[in-house]
Amino acid sequence: METIEIGESNYQDFLNLDIVAFSYANEGAMGEPGGICMIDKSGQEYHANYYWGKNTIHREHIKDIFPVFTELKFGLLGAESNNENWELIYLGFGNSLFIRKDISDEFNKKVAEANFQSSGELYQRWFGIVLGLLGKG
Repeated sequence: METIEIGESNYQDFLNLDIVAFSYANEGAMGEPGGICMIDKSGQEYHANYYWGKNTIHREHIKDIFPVFTELKFGLLGAESNNENWELIYLGFGNSLFIRKDISDEFNKKVAEANFQSSGELYQRWFGIVLGLLGKG
């Protein structure tokens, strides 16, 4: 499937997505500052950026795409959530990964099997692991 870009011009077409995993990059993160990469339950990939790019999305509209975003607390190095339905994995350098609890055990098992040597490896491969769990990888 092709990644769907979500920005201010089209976010209303993607309200309340059934997201199972997403990464979030702080404004100063390495990689893509402001980037949010998402996968829904069907394996569809989405991308948005609230910080820079030609089709950014306002932060207040991200919650319309997936409401759990409003429950996140953002700090200098990453994010955190008190929502018991999501597991947070810090990817390093201002990047955070959120995995929905209904797939987190299998996800963690696959990560352990992969025996990554750094968080950077997980940063590059989490998408493929999640898609594999959904039968799309």
